[in-house]
Amino acid sequence: MWMMLVLLVLVLAGCDPEAEGKVRYKPVLLPVALTVGPDGVAVEGETSFITPIGEFSIGAEYSLPPRDGSTIYVLLRDRKQGKTGFDKVFRVQAGRDQLTVVVNGKTTIQVKDGQVLIDITGGAVKKIQFKPMEAGAKEGGDSFLVRVGAKWSKGWEASLYKPFMLTRWAYDDSTIDKWCGLGFAWFLLRLALTLVLLLVDLVLSSIFLVAQIAYLIFDGTGRNVVWGVAILLMLVVGLGWARLA
Repeated sequence: MWMMLVLLVLVLAGCDPEAEGKVRYKPVLLPVALTVGPDGVAVEGETSFITPIGEFSIGAEYSLPPRDGSTIYVLLRDRKQGKTGFDKVFRVQAGRDQLTVVVNGKTTIQVKDGQVLIDITGGAVKKIQFKPMEAGAKEGGDSFLVRVGAKWSKGWEASLYKPFMLTRWAYDDSTIDKWCGLGFAWFLLRLALTLVLLLVDLVLSSIFLVAQIAYLIFDGTGRNVVWGVAILLMLVVGLGWARLA
């Protein structure tokens, strides 16, 4: 008996009365996400919350269906698709909640003016989750940590170099069992190259970290100054070694 009363209270706590006197269950957290993979974008979880609107060329003139206060538009931008790239547009049913968009479980992006644009060109974005905005956070990103996280992500995506990018490119163990032993020899060559590039990556990744911090404080100008100074120092050191040789 007590268990039934507890369950009844929990169900009623999650109900939301509508204008026509109906009662519908409203989940505390939206059990839905967009997953980005080789086969495209898929909906994970409760599919009724997300509606694909279509694909539109970047820069083309297009109008989205009218948006009410219970929905947002999510634009996934892929610049490598086609000649100009495409925006994949989804409409997300938010109910009465204001939503935050969580990318890869870490970067939180605030929704502004009912829309959020996420660049998936580099392939780093794997999962996009939706959850109600935390208490005290306002639409547009008034939270300091949210603004810092969004700007860090923007700087990360805009940077041509990503930490340990060369090492990840060089290492490949998929040929170990191929070509009657030649695949293993090729793996050893790639491993040797990986170890060499690891030293280079350690230096470049350190510069990248400092450049990201400069980007947070001084925007793109600060990042460019850090990389410029680093390149000048490398040139000076290289010329010094050349003279000694």
